[in-house]
Amino acid sequence: MGISYFFFLAVYLLFASQPITPANQTDLRAALEDMRSSSYHGFVILLQMLNSVPNSLIRAGNITFLMPNDIELSNSVITPDSLDEFLLSHSVPTALLLDDFAHLPTGTVLPTSYPHKTINVRDFGRSNFFVNNAKIVKPNICSSSSIKCHGVTSIIMFNHDSLLPYHRTPVCKNLDCNSPEASPHNEPNN
Repeated sequence: MGISYFFFLAVYLLFASQPITPANQTDLRAALEDMRSSSYHGFVILLQMLNSVPNSLIRAGNITFLMPNDIELSNSVITPDSLDEFLLSHSVPTALLLDDFAHLPTGTVLPTSYPHKTINVRDFGRSNFFVNNAKIVKPNICSSSSIKCHGVTSIIMFNHDSLLPYHRTPVCKNLDCNSPEASPHNEPNN
């Protein structure tokens, strides 16, 4: 586990020092189009806002975004001062497809693109991956560039509760709450 953390930290330091090039902007535009086509409009707007700021912290290319859906974004407060922290903490400084997550041992800790924030990757089988509290529900959305992105169920949490899978309390009107159907791991994908 420690070796993979240092590997991704080294990759992050390598890419964090690279300037934004026209090729990176081309990749970013392609990724934004992929995000739009999957209805992640709120995340696109946030990326465009950050990218329009001179010397922004975003470094397009070889990055993976973990994108909450528009409903989740609309329920959160993201100020202009916290925009870079929000977006960078919802990204990993290397391009990861869902198959790459499958090769990581459960419990692997990956650095985010924001300093001192990490995510814990857990595999519950059958491509059922969680990054901290958020479940990956729409994998491999960005496919036409070096930027990869996946839809997740919620805003990623970075506190002691972040290792608990996010789930809503089941409503048990016509269900036995102890039955497999009421399990939080069986809720429908958002």
